[in-house]
Amino acid sequence: MPRGQGQGSGTGAGTGRGGKGGNRRGGGPGGNCICPNCGEKAVHQQGVPCYSIICPKCGAKMMRE
Repeated sequence: MPRGQGQGSGTGAGTGRGGKGGNRRGGGPGGNCICPNCGEKAVHQQGVPCYSIICPKCGAKMMRE
């Protein structure tokens, strides 16, 4: 192996914090909130956790898409 070159392709999928997804803290500013009960979607508002929003259709707590 030539000097300065390691094995592998270097194309890993990183697991950084603050990306999209889940109800975890810092899920990012974009995306949607979705109702796990009926599937209704609402645009996520920055600073407002999806779990604090009540679904307008069925009344369940929404979650991050």
